[in-house]
Amino acid sequence: MVGNAAQSPAVVALPRVSAATDFPDADAFCEQVRTSAFFGPASPIAVARAPGRLDVIGGIADYSGSLVLELPLAAAALAAAQLGDDGSVVAVSGRRRITLGVDELVDSAPADLASRFAGPAAWAAYVLGPIALFLREERAPVRGLRVLVSSEVPEAKGLGSSAAVGVSAVQAVAGCLGRATEPRRLALLSQRAEQLLASAPCGSMDQMTAAYAERDHLLLLLCRPAEIVRSIRLPDGLAAWGIDSGVRHTIAGKAYRRARCAAFMGKTLLGCGEEYLTELDPAEIDVARLPEQLTGADFLARHGALDDPTCPIEPETVYPVRTATMYPIEEHRRVGAFVSLLAQPLTDRRARLLGELLYEAHEGYTRCGLGTEATDALVGAVRRAGWEQGLAGARASAGGSGGTVVVLGRSDAEPLVERIAAELGAGFFGGSSGGAAGFGVRMVEADPPR
Repeated sequence: MVGNAAQSPAVVALPRVSAATDFPDADAFCEQVRTSAFFGPASPIAVARAPGRLDVIGGIADYSGSLVLELPLAAAALAAAQLGDDGSVVAVSGRRRITLGVDELVDSAPADLASRFAGPAAWAAYVLGPIALFLREERAPVRGLRVLVSSEVPEAKGLGSSAAVGVSAVQAVAGCLGRATEPRRLALLSQRAEQLLASAPCGSMDQMTAAYAERDHLLLLLCRPAEIVRSIRLPDGLAAWGIDSGVRHTIAGKAYRRARCAAFMGKTLLGCGEEYLTELDPAEIDVARLPEQLTGADFLARHGALDDPTCPIEPETVYPVRTATMYPIEEHRRVGAFVSLLAQPLTDRRARLLGELLYEAHEGYTRCGLGTEATDALVGAVRRAGWEQGLAGARASAGGSGGTVVVLGRSDAEPLVERIAAELGAGFFGGSSGGAAGFGVRMVEADPPR
């Protein structure tokens, strides 16, 4: 380990933030909202914005309390909300639309609401789920609600699309209610809604990045559960990009759940008295207590259920206990080493060390069962190019099992990254923008009907 801290589809170019305005996407969306027949003229409309993100390093270790390092993207979700008085809640995202009663949203049991958001309506859990939890906590007297969402963050690519939608939607509703609300609270409500209503056992890093990230800065988070350490600007001349592997990613999938459960199994088997697995010193861990594999039935028979209600054990599943337990512990220290290197002047040696940390993280995904041929091919292409051509390193981003590969390299190597994306991937992501907290809420007056 480096350090002791821890056929070719067309390239899809996502929009970048222009120099003319900080949020040109929001300017265009606000004009769309102002003239939209979806909203009435009776009350103002609140608009919020939250970006997607590149998970530079840290990944799935967030659920074990790891440090993570996230870069906000230029691509973002925008949400507009307006209060009504007809007793209904209507949400629209592209061609998708859902209508339910205010009472159903606010008073239904979570299990019933989750069922309402199943199947073709699954997208609504990410939009209306955080809003439902917020309205319940606030006991807000809502008699009707309209919510319009427009997102340029690609779905199922491991770019935090659901978090961007959730954070922007709930912040817009808080805005139209006139409630001054801490962004951290909205981020954690969005996380909780994913867990409770979308059956997605996610950590907090996506939502916190959507809320707090700064443009062109890496957000360093300690996920215990969601503490901001600081923002870090990439060294001059260094940049990060994403390449879509073309393989659909979801943290509700079996591979992610298997790895997460295995890590919590290992925490139990080690007798960990700490709240988070990454609080353990790897030098003091008796790895012999961690079996390479263990069935869910065997674990349940000996130890009972896990202390992780978001991801129950499946008796017939074989879990990679040792690798999935050690991965977040090692990743936590890799992130620490990565941050230490970023704090020093960039040299060829340090650039290569940063790359090696990314490659180690990627190899860990494979050991945990989260690798794919597509992501391996992209990482391999970056490694072959090497720092001689301006590419430091790459890894499968976020929850693995497809999705996006993050690439670190010199800023002038972007054409090479685009070329790799065109040859082996399904899209290219770049650029950066600020989070929901920095954007705030814009109030828009709807045009009166003519």
